[in-house]
Amino acid sequence: MIARIRDYNSYSEALAEWKRFNIAPPLDGDDEMRDLMFVFVEGDDASEVDRAEFLAEELGGDAFRCDSEAHIRSLLVFETGALRSQACARGSEQPNDIIRTALENYRRTDTPAIKWNRGRIDFERTLVMGILNITPDSFSDGGKFLGKEAALQRALQMVEEGADIIDIGGESTRPGAEGITPEAELERVMPVIRELVPSTDALVSIDTRHWQVAREALANGVDMINDVSGLREPKMVELAAETGAPVVLMHMQGDPRTMQAAPHYEDVVGDISLFFQERLREAKAAGVKTDRVILDPGLGFGKTFEHNIQILGRLREFRSFGSPILIGSSRKGFVNKISGSEGRLEGSLAAASAAILNGANIVRVHDVKETVRAVRMIDAIRAQ
Repeated sequence: MIARIRDYNSYSEALAEWKRFNIAPPLDGDDEMRDLMFVFVEGDDASEVDRAEFLAEELGGDAFRCDSEAHIRSLLVFETGALRSQACARGSEQPNDIIRTALENYRRTDTPAIKWNRGRIDFERTLVMGILNITPDSFSDGGKFLGKEAALQRALQMVEEGADIIDIGGESTRPGAEGITPEAELERVMPVIRELVPSTDALVSIDTRHWQVAREALANGVDMINDVSGLREPKMVELAAETGAPVVLMHMQGDPRTMQAAPHYEDVVGDISLFFQERLREAKAAGVKTDRVILDPGLGFGKTFEHNIQILGRLREFRSFGSPILIGSSRKGFVNKISGSEGRLEGSLAAASAAILNGANIVRVHDVKETVRAVRMIDAIRAQ
């Protein structure tokens, strides 16, 4: 079972969700929402959700079982003061521990650093990850940096512009993309990695679904794995456990060839949260240090325009996990849908800014120089 704090922006937003889940409205308007805390508990074990509902009622709250096709899901409504003074002080029951931990993570203003044998990633400010696609067919810059010299030059340029991390990928994962073999991917990325790693102090990440590529990259000094398949490949999990390297765990519905065919969710943030819970649990059981895992909800990977906008608006709900959050909205189709192709830079900067204000720790971008400038301004505002 997981718990996530639901922070509604308005009564109308809450009412629309309650109606969708067939919940009788627990209050009548905006004024009553100010002193209440809303917590969704969900999972596959009905007895755990039952105990959480009982706990909520013990604390003077209410519990509303939700309509769901695939999961047991309940909305718990607490008076904020009661949840702080009682639920957070009593830790004898497992549901109580889960709710307390989610609340503590949600309220944290800092994100713990990631430490491993090669280094440390601090999140005292927002980090910028620069995208280096060494591919002929990526959706935005395919073919521009396919040669080693062009790729290396672009990587060093992004570092000079302020990138904290260079994310190197040799396989396009745009909608409809055909996969390539690990051998072909290695031929593209390894010449660049061998020259880049000793040439920069920036972190270097390998963006791959193939454990063979990740293994070779890590052996040649790459710092972290960016796995768009969400650690669903057992050998990738084994590699992460063996090396102890930081890992970006991304959500994708389907695969690149099919993911945009008909994306569907009961609740996009809730469903992605359940995916994260399952993958984190299995990774931990396999020996992965989950305090080195970064979560990425995967904008554009099996998501409609509406799903992407909802994720950005509700990104803070993922803070309940206590993990760093990465967002990759740069130049994606939903950005162009609003701003137009000529305004994709402005739209990308706006999406990145919204993500940071809603809890993102890392933004993955094409336009490093402009994003670094925007991020510095957002961080300065947040520091006040």
